[in-house]
Amino acid sequence: MASVVFFGSPDFALPTLEVLIRSEYRPILVVTQPDRPSGRGLSATPTPVHQTARDAGIEVRTAAGLKDGAVADYLESLKPDFLVVVAFGMILPERILRIPRLECVNVHASLLPAYRGASPINAAVANGDSFTGVSTIRMTERLDAGPVFMQEVEPIDPMEDAGTLSERLAVKGASLLLATLRGVEDGGLSPVEQPGEGVSRAPLLTKRDGLIPWEKPAVEVHNHVRGMNPWPGSHSYIRGRYVKIHRTRPASVMPAAGAPGEVIRAAGEEILVACGAGIVRIERLQVEGKKPLEAGDFLRGFEIGAGERFGGIE
Repeated sequence: MASVVFFGSPDFALPTLEVLIRSEYRPILVVTQPDRPSGRGLSATPTPVHQTARDAGIEVRTAAGLKDGAVADYLESLKPDFLVVVAFGMILPERILRIPRLECVNVHASLLPAYRGASPINAAVANGDSFTGVSTIRMTERLDAGPVFMQEVEPIDPMEDAGTLSERLAVKGASLLLATLRGVEDGGLSPVEQPGEGVSRAPLLTKRDGLIPWEKPAVEVHNHVRGMNPWPGSHSYIRGRYVKIHRTRPASVMPAAGAPGEVIRAAGEEILVACGAGIVRIERLQVEGKKPLEAGDFLRGFEIGAGERFGGIE
């Protein structure tokens, strides 16, 4: 039976870890990031991967970095056949990449070489792509640039956000990873180098990336909202108040009378906002400190008038 060490941290990694636990590749060790302050009390909270591994009785080691050699020393003593990496949050150094007897396999949420980097799902949705997918690759020291073992395509609904797509890709990536390990162990699966053309980047997002670019056409604004939810959160400001926009819909692609970000109508169940070209309908939103509400419920507690403008902080 092949031995596996699993590297991962967030919710996206859980389906793969859970599939491995139920399979012949149950990990002998899980490596994850350290506990982080969380919640109103900012108490130290383990990563989702840490909690799942601990509940399954698997040894867990946390690592804030991999350069001091402590993790590598321990991995060398275990002599694993595979290292499996899913959204771990750090690049593995060459010393660790050389440790497994068979392969070091990474699950990446795009059809590489598209969207190398930390935010491939956000990028695919925000760019309005009609499909994306998952890849399993041999890890190298170059970020997401290793040769590809397997890929699987997943369609993107024009109304879904990055959160719902991430849930599906996490499950799809888990099954693809299991098939990859079996193929490698059987000796019939070898990776293929990524093409030099078609490389694109999806760097780590910050909260500022969620600010809505009202100057863009309505469809692009709508895609931005989808791509930035749930993190870093698509948002704007009105009268100096931070407002998170959870769901929109293009209402018109024809030029609007108002300036970008200007409220065209805010009455009944409807909030219409002008964009660089066209209009979007805001369907669900949330003022800072309050819960998310449908547009009509929001307007009953937070008055917005036609002619007011959403935009950056003043």
